[in-house]
Amino acid sequence: MEKTKLGLSIGLVGAALYFFGCISVIPAFLLAGYILLFEENAWLKKSAVKMIIIVVSFGLLLAGVGIIQNGFDVLRTGINLILPITVKVPLNLDQILIYVLHILQDVILIIAGFKALSMGTIKSNFIDKIIDKHM
Repeated sequence: MEKTKLGLSIGLVGAALYFFGCISVIPAFLLAGYILLFEENAWLKKSAVKMIIIVVSFGLLLAGVGIIQNGFDVLRTGINLILPITVKVPLNLDQILIYVLHILQDVILIIAGFKALSMGTIKSNFIDKIIDKHM
């Protein structure tokens, strides 16, 4: 089994990368940075980039939900100047969407982490094309 410069197996480091993505982005990005700078295994580098793309993509989706919330806040503030009416996102859909996005991100990262233990990966044509184009 191929080992990293740290003496750990490639699959274990790849799995740790995805599992750290579930726990906190800071250690995940630090480990990804280490992999991209110092490790030579192509699969491990692609896994690091894939984890970064997954975490950043979900971050952008969550930012989009935040923009929707802010839009309703602006609308509420403007209407409150004229009429004392409360304007909110219908049925609290923004909070539901935030919970769903967090759960989906964690599920994808956990599945990818378990696949990484055997040096496998989640197939995603969109992400794989981006990685192949830029690496």
